[in-house]
Parts: sequence; structure tokens; C-alpha cells
Amino acid sequence: MSMRRPLYQAAQQRLRDYIRDNDLRPGAALPAESDLADELGISRLSLREATKSLETLGVVRAVAGRGLFVSEFSFDAILQQLPYSFGIGGHSLIDLLQVREAIEGGLIVAVSKLVSDAELSELDALVEEMDAAHRRHQTFAEVDRRFHVRLFAPLENGLVTALLELFWDLFHRLESELPAGDHHSVEVHRDILAAIHSGDATRMTAAVHEHFSGIRKSLKRDQ
Repeated sequence: MSMRRPLYQAAQQRLRDYIRDNDLRPGAALPAESDLADELGISRLSLREATKSLETLGVVRAVAGRGLFVSEFSFDAILQQLPYSFGIGGHSLIDLLQVREAIEGGLIVAVSKLVSDAELSELDALVEEMDAAHRRHQTFAEVDRRFHVRLFAPLENGLVTALLELFWDLFHRLESELPAGDHHSVEVHRDILAAIHSGDATRMTAAVHEHFSGIRKSLKRDQ
């Protein structure tokens, strides 16, 4: 026996298909409600239910007095939809670190081929900021975030940047579990830059993995 999907789910899929089939880019306006409902072959009520759900998911956005628009891609909707239980227990952070390590370790060599001397100087300055904060017995999580986002900026890959920002948002949400930055953390950032300067791909990858290994050890000590 076949199971028919609920009307609102079918309406959501039709609206997604409409956006894709018409190659509508972020910021593009959708037709007026009555016209769009006719175009999709659904009732206006089903369309309203579908648009509310897709707005929550960050696919579309409603602007009062102007209508419905295709949204810019953002991980904010994903962040809001994560289950509450995700933030409970150190395993959440370990899982995040594993994904982040795979991304950064897998892309570090590509970054090394694109990063300029000026950008490396900016990264060196950020490491010195971390060191200064450590010497003052202050945390440097925000400087750490800026370092990693800046490090991968030469890729000009919006998805990578968005993912890194998402990871930092999640870390901020779980920050009560995060260990404070220490001297080892400062040094591994220096090692990453030294590896890039050396041009040795194996050394670069090893430096990134050492960075995340240190974080994991700190987390396990604090649990």
C-alpha cells in the first residue's frame, strides 16, 4: 500500500522544485501568493504552511509589505534546529572536533598554495595576540576563531567559511565545556604557520592534527 505524503510536505517540495527549476538566486522575489499557489497547483493555505516551514529552514524569507524572497544560504537554521541534547556532554565537542579536523586537515595544503605573504603576516600577528593574551592569563577564543577563518579565507569558498563559523557558534554554545587556551595552543598555531612557510605538505597536515589532538586531550582532562 502506497503512503501519500502530507499536503504540507508535498507543497514544500513543489516550492523547492519551483525555486530550483526557475534557477532563482538568493534575493529573488517569488510571485504573489495567489499566482504562486496557482503555479504550484496547491491551495493558498497549503502554500502558507509550506512557506512558514521553509522560512524556518532558511530557504525563503517573508518581508512585510513586499512578499516572499529566496534566502541567502546560512547555517543559522541548522544551528537552531539542532536537538537540545546535542549540547549535553563532552562527546558533542569531540564529534565537532572530528569533523572540523577533517575539513581543516584536508584543505591546509590547498590553502598553502594560495595564501599571500601579507596574509601570512596577518596570521602571525593573530598568533602574537594569542600569546599576549595567554601571558595576561586571559582566554583568546575570539582571536583563535579569527585565525582559523582568516587561514582558510584564501580558498574563497563560502561554504568552508560558513562551516567554520558554524563550528565556532556551536563551540560558543558549549563554551562552558571548553578548556582555556594555554601555551601549547599558542605554539601549535605557530607550528601550522611554520609548516606553511616550509612548503612541506606532510608537515602541514601533521601540524593541524597536532592542534586538534591537543584540544581533545584538554577536553578529556577537564571531564
